[in-house]
Amino acid sequence: MRSGMVVAGLLWLAGAPAMGSDYLELQDLHLIDGTGKPSRVVDRLLVRDGLIVRIDDEGDEPTPEPRSSWLRIDLDGAWVMPGLVDTHVHVARFPDTRAQAERILRQAVRGGVTSVRDLGGDARALAELSRAMAAGEFIGPNLQFSALVGGSAVLESETVRQLANGHAPGTAPWARSVDASTDLERIVAQAQGSGVGNLKLYGNLSPDLARGLIEQARSQSLSTTAHATVFPTGPGELVDAGIGSLAHAPYLVWEAVDHIPADYEVRTRGPWDQVPADHPRLLSLYRRMAERGVFLDATLYVYEAMGRYSPGVVADWSAAAFRWGALATALARAAGVRVTTGTDWFEPAGDGALPHTHDELVLLVDAAGFTPMQAIVAATRDGAAALGLGESHGTLQVGKVADLLVLDADPLADIRNTSRLRFTVRAGRVVPAE
Repeated sequence: MRSGMVVAGLLWLAGAPAMGSDYLELQDLHLIDGTGKPSRVVDRLLVRDGLIVRIDDEGDEPTPEPRSSWLRIDLDGAWVMPGLVDTHVHVARFPDTRAQAERILRQAVRGGVTSVRDLGGDARALAELSRAMAAGEFIGPNLQFSALVGGSAVLESETVRQLANGHAPGTAPWARSVDASTDLERIVAQAQGSGVGNLKLYGNLSPDLARGLIEQARSQSLSTTAHATVFPTGPGELVDAGIGSLAHAPYLVWEAVDHIPADYEVRTRGPWDQVPADHPRLLSLYRRMAERGVFLDATLYVYEAMGRYSPGVVADWSAAAFRWGALATALARAAGVRVTTGTDWFEPAGDGALPHTHDELVLLVDAAGFTPMQAIVAATRDGAAALGLGESHGTLQVGKVADLLVLDADPLADIRNTSRLRFTVRAGRVVPAE
């Protein structure tokens, strides 16, 4: 069955009610499993109720129940790889938040992104969307979302206010300002009560506050992410405190500065032209990140794009940050740090465009020197691990969730071929591309 002949069947499966079990059988494919192993030819990959149950002779051969649905698709040698993970998105910070976020999430999964971590959005809308997807009202990516915490100055910005309309700045459980007098155990518990799975440290946080927040998040089973510098707390202090992921590779530069300002706004004036990415303090930082399992959410795309599209001084500092961040990302990977594909500017401009996660993959290869396989592992296995989903997602192996892309060309030959998307499979449901 050629790809152009299966569209009706794919649309049917995407909305099929479960009666017996749902089976999806993909035949004749090149499998890139996301573990870093070379691609291989596979005759048959079988999915039952959203889980991979057999790959050629590996796994069990199920016996279909009565009234089961079974769709077989001959891929005619297409390439199959795990679905992409974007570890840095913001989908619920717009006017008409609920509708906008649903549109972005629908478009994301059609564009090959099957898991996302929202690092600052309206938790009310995101919790509602999570429930809607779990109930089968629409197909979207796995969604982990976050509470944002920082000093009062950063929580009063207009951007952050949009995350919590109806609340005074810094008072919403998912957008909270803190200081030395704050009961950190209580505010982390309230954040968790809003449905978040992650705590994001944003800015204007002292080392003591940062450490306390990370400790409370860990004790209450939340993962943690921080801007790589949260002014005046630097990257090394965050790593030593037990942070899970550091976001924005250019902010690592402050590790080699003797005095980090307390003003979050200084982030746009980093010393990228004065501090080399291979400064001894930074080389030590990369090694400690690797040893402690800290992920690097590099977000190269947002700096590259601002360098191209922004006027004047913004373009200048963004371009400098991008060049420095790309080199730092390369050095961190070489030291053993697990890099993930976060964009910070996720949503494409047009309804038919692909998410910018594909652009982040290209930049990891073209600017940070990754091989296509290393970039794919960053965007799949390591991204899933950063979200705490490594046991169930991120690689295509028996027993794991069937989140995958079917491509018309080999992404190991050219990473841009992740954009040659035939269709996405999300938990066993086929989602046609535009």
